[in-house]
Amino acid sequence: MSKGISPTRIFTRNQIELLLDESTGKTLEQVDKAGLFIHHQGREKVKGIAGDIIEVSVLGCEKDSKQEPDILVDGVKTEIKTTGLIEPKSKDSPYKFECKEPVSITAVSIPVIVNEKSFEDSNFWHKLAHMLWVYYWYKSPSTVTLEGYKNFPILGFQFYEFNEDDRLLLKQDWLLVRNFLIVIHRDFPSPKEREQQYPRLSHELRGQLMLIDTAPKYPNSPRFRLKRSFATVIADQLFSKKRFEKLESSFTRYSEIDYKCTKLTLKFAGKSFAQIASELQIDSNLNVKNFAEIAVIRMFGGKATKLNDIEDFAKIGIIAKSVPLLASGKGKEDMKLFLPNLMEWTHETEFEDSELYEYFASHHFLFIVYHHSEKGGGIDTVVFDGFKRVYFDESFIEENVKPLWEDVRNLIINKKLLIIRNTDRNGNWIINKSGSYQEAPNFPKKATHKVFIRGGSSLSDEKHRTLEINGVKMIPQYVWLSRNAVQELISINEKEKK
Repeated sequence: MSKGISPTRIFTRNQIELLLDESTGKTLEQVDKAGLFIHHQGREKVKGIAGDIIEVSVLGCEKDSKQEPDILVDGVKTEIKTTGLIEPKSKDSPYKFECKEPVSITAVSIPVIVNEKSFEDSNFWHKLAHMLWVYYWYKSPSTVTLEGYKNFPILGFQFYEFNEDDRLLLKQDWLLVRNFLIVIHRDFPSPKEREQQYPRLSHELRGQLMLIDTAPKYPNSPRFRLKRSFATVIADQLFSKKRFEKLESSFTRYSEIDYKCTKLTLKFAGKSFAQIASELQIDSNLNVKNFAEIAVIRMFGGKATKLNDIEDFAKIGIIAKSVPLLASGKGKEDMKLFLPNLMEWTHETEFEDSELYEYFASHHFLFIVYHHSEKGGGIDTVVFDGFKRVYFDESFIEENVKPLWEDVRNLIINKKLLIIRNTDRNGNWIINKSGSYQEAPNFPKKATHKVFIRGGSSLSDEKHRTLEINGVKMIPQYVWLSRNAVQELISINEKEKK
């Protein structure tokens, strides 16, 4: 028996597989032999209830709160991660399931980490070296109470060890966090001064961490987390057996992506899409935006048709976005980002735990910039300008993203949501070609917000109004970034390079 480990936490791999095979396909309530749902009856929320049911009810472990891997499997310390999966909101998603949120690994124990000598001996790596992932389907479009968890089915499980490439990236990320905290301890000798500096951890490393982030909750015990995008790639290996394309030269730092983008820009900038199509052997009949994404992949040496089919980009959460410009160099259109669950925003209590914050804080964007040399025409009139890698820093999020979250919540919670008809300069209602009035809900618009809400379709007749909030029917509403904000981000990016 391993010293310090309860006998209820020692297993053979065969025992684990038999217990979890028997539970797969059943709901959390059906496998709750220990009666945890009954024990917590009457409570609205119980943090980690799904994980408790897997460990206590399914595996029969005694509860503990040690900062060590959860179980011993054939003599190997193994961490259990019980993770909720959701169906993708986007029809373009390559995944059968996506992780609902980033996956918490362990506390960033600051007094401990500054004294850890190596990654291999760190608490962080001990939790990650050998993992057992257990997945359940978070079968609800919105956040549920404890009662709602009862009907969530267990989807499957996998034993998992990181490959060498991922281990090196995780090590690099851990070193960034550890070294950042070591500098704070060196430069700020008093505990109070150090405490005032710790919130910088999540914000200042955002542009550098590849596979992890730290939950921005200090002084309430910040935690290491695997990015939602990375955890989704891990889960997808079980459910779709998807084979991501691997680039010949992997990226270990964002600066390497930037360097590659600079080289490709020097090589292709000024060429028309028609010339690029011929040079890279791309179908010239594709629409401009699809062509732009495929061209990027070919430039990087890939053969896929979507950037998130490239493993290097999928894991670190890089999203490709086209940025078309007019011949004058001004922005041609606003940028559609993602389809949110707006009602869910009203159930969120902290902005930093919100869906909106996670999207802007966790992703980097590869802007594919091109301009139209003349109105109309085909790809022979579209000229490639280059790439810009962009991520949103904390000041942008606080000044532009948080106000949107607050204003939308206010409209819905206080029943102020209305449909407003658009008028022309003379105050007359605008009528669409179909004969219907041009109208939209009074969500924040780009006239007042750089990040705003707008429908994702030009068709707004009754049959397309599939979203209803507070009795107000509308077409599905997306989060957008204004064309002016996009140009500002490109300009900032240019200044940083000079």
